[in-house]
Amino acid sequence: MGMRGYYFALDDNLVKQITAGDIALKSLKIADYPGLNIDRSWEAIHYLLCGDISDGEPPLGYVVPLTSDKGIDFGSFGAFSLHAKQVAEALQAMSELDEAQLRLRYDFSAMVKDEVYPLEPDIVSEETEDEFFAYLLQNFNEIRRFFNQAVAEGKGLIFYIF
Repeated sequence: MGMRGYYFALDDNLVKQITAGDIALKSLKIADYPGLNIDRSWEAIHYLLCGDISDGEPPLGYVVPLTSDKGIDFGSFGAFSLHAKQVAEALQAMSELDEAQLRLRYDFSAMVKDEVYPLEPDIVSEETEDEFFAYLLQNFNEIRRFFNQAVAEGKGLIFYIF
């Protein structure tokens, strides 16, 4: 099954209340909010954009917000918030990246060496390299679409791993 990444969009004021601890994230019915499951691509996309497993520099670090200092208590791995302004900044940065530019950032060997989830060190092959890039690109494009919708509606996001 594996660990999957999930975004859901909600009113920016609600994101602020959750971040401040005024509302517990576990009290929300997440299914009531627009969401996006990015499967097991979350850490690899962060690595692709930021060159590291976590704590990537904004605005690309906002795309899959894996930070050590801004977590929200939720589930086994916590959750991460993005305010509407951060979502807009991330979308702007993503809109400047096309497939060719992402391909230039893509270093499959480094991802395997750094044990980026969900890769396993013993599966390195050219075929796997191309398939994995296609998988990341598909999820990146879905994230961009989801962020575009959130920005159009002025919403913030919560991201968590389940």
